[in-house]
Amino acid sequence: MIGTPTGSKLLAAASERQAALSAERIILRCPRAALPVPLWVQCADPAISARLTTYLGGLQAELIGVPAA
Repeated sequence: MIGTPTGSKLLAAASERQAALSAERIILRCPRAALPVPLWVQCADPAISARLTTYLGGLQAELIGVPAA
């Protein structure tokens, strides 16, 4: 789930890659001033949830110009 200025977007995907690409498209459409948007990743595999959360958080940080830690 991704919280955007126009409302929450609920995504479902058959693969990790598909989930990442779908979420990326939504985030890229958000105005930069609205970033970072809240997101929640739920998956049966905790490692996948962690990777997606880290990736999408990093994407948003990159978009708003936050230096990597």
